Amino acid sequence: MEVAMLSQDELKTVNDILLELKRIENMIQDLMNANAVQNSVGFCLEHSIMKFALSEREADVLRLIADGRSNNEISEQIHVSISTVKKHIYNIFNKAGVNSRSQLLSMIYMK
Repeated sequence: MEVAMLSQDELKTVNDILLELKRIENMIQDLMNANAVQNSVGFCLEHSIMKFALSEREADVLRLIADGRSNNEISEQIHVSISTVKKHIYNIFNKAGVNSRSQLLSMIYMK
């Protein structure tokens, strides 16, 4: 039986293909890991919404806080005044027993 020998160019092409496949495999793994983290974050948020018995609007505000939105951005997103946003945040803080956004998010994600 004869063994076919590949030229240097053919070997380089095969190697390039293998490297590209490995890169794609790594990208897929990164996407799967990111999806798992996102699902975990979503679970933590939804668990906290139930745990603190937040109203539907407070839950919307909490999700936006977790997304890093400012009071102004939250106001624009849910179409209420800044003072209404502040009232929702005050209510969330009281229900969660915290005094700041960082404490709130730590409580939610650092169980």
